Amino acid sequence: MANLVTQRNEIAASLAAAGRVVMSYPKENITPPALVLVPGSPYLEPQVIGGANKRVNMRFDLTAIVNAADNQAALANLEALMLSTFTALPAGVTIGSWSQPTVTQVGNADMLISQVSIELATTTE
Repeated sequence: MANLVTQRNEIAASLAAAGRVVMSYPKENITPPALVLVPGSPYLEPQVIGGANKRVNMRFDLTAIVNAADNQAALANLEALMLSTFTALPAGVTIGSWSQPTVTQVGNADMLISQVSIELATTTE
């Protein structure tokens, strides 16, 4: 049976093994640069309803976060973090397109962020 926490933690561990700070759930305090993994929408999508084959697609949103203090350096740091994600994801995970970078307040600091949707198929048995 698919354990959603285990699946999320395996993705986070693969990204962390590539030398990235990864949070498998949002935390109150985030120290950039970091990747934050949260359930996406739709989160769980059944491939087949009923029968013996109970496969689901799991979707997560992955947010890349860097300090926005210097525009040029922030964009370069964000791009490096985004590009490193492509090769660090485990086999079987598909990745979408990164969103346009935006400045967002995280806690009491401005951060430059970008998001991407990732998806993997698993079973419920």
